[in-house]
Amino acid sequence: MEARQKLRRAGEVLLIVLIVALSVGIFLYRDRIGQVSRVGYLGLMGLCFLANATVFLPAPSLLIAASCAFIMDPLLVALCAAFGSALGEMVGYLLGRTGQDLSPRFRDLAEKLRSLVKNELLLVFLLALLPLPLFDFAGVWCGGTRQHPLRFFLACFAGKLLKMLVYTRLYDILAWAGEAYGVDLSELIP
Repeated sequence: MEARQKLRRAGEVLLIVLIVALSVGIFLYRDRIGQVSRVGYLGLMGLCFLANATVFLPAPSLLIAASCAFIMDPLLVALCAAFGSALGEMVGYLLGRTGQDLSPRFRDLAEKLRSLVKNELLLVFLLALLPLPLFDFAGVWCGGTRQHPLRFFLACFAGKLLKMLVYTRLYDILAWAGEAYGVDLSELIP
């Protein structure tokens, strides 16, 4: 039984090393990732996955979606970007799930936070909706507290979808606001 535990621990450490390496690699090449608005819907989904798979390092998934929305159907862009982004956030969730096994301190912190939060799914939804880099903490925390992965994914997807809808339709929203105030934004926005 002890050999099985050592093998499991080695697998968990390897997973953490891979997540960190993926995060650093994506962070280092974030400029190239952001310049690919002609990749198609599947490519967009993959790029948003990669941008959100970085744990605690910012990557440009919102910029990718917004730039693709200029040349592709904004609704489909929002759907693909939200799905890829939510899948990418599962990397942080897995890190938290693994980190809980590796560190009793993390487990204690996760339990303290869990006692403070009344509705975990609402918290995940709201943090996914906000354009702040706080969501990685939520993913790691949810994994560490063993929140159901499908529920986590669905709450994350719902928040990311609303956020992506706003960002992909931002030009239309600005144009509407400009018309309301008598300002022609077509000269300002390409």
